[in-house]
Amino acid sequence: MANFSGKQSLNGLQNTTLFTAPVAGTYFVQGNLSLPELSTAGAASAVVCTVKKNNSSTLLTSSAGDRGFSLSQISLAAGDYVNVVLSSSAACDSVSNAVSGQVVFGNTF
Repeated sequence: MANFSGKQSLNGLQNTTLFTAPVAGTYFVQGNLSLPELSTAGAASAVVCTVKKNNSSTLLTSSAGDRGFSLSQISLAAGDYVNVVLSSSAACDSVSNAVSGQVVFGNTF
């Protein structure tokens, strides 16, 4: 299998498709988030990151406020895709550009 890797930016609370597997194999996903520290109301960020396969099978759900996530062994068939959903019930997280991040992925270890 040829080496496959990439990087995707995240911005805001939304569903983002990271990549589609070009061939069957084992892949990884690693992300870092930049979250609001404290809002004017004193509430901290409550962002939850959910990584899914084909927008249905949940592979990982982070704890609220985690600043990173990692999956080292994801088995995918050719054509499977991986997406990440950032969600939160905290008002400080819904402000434009309050939540951002970077995700790297691939099959090269």
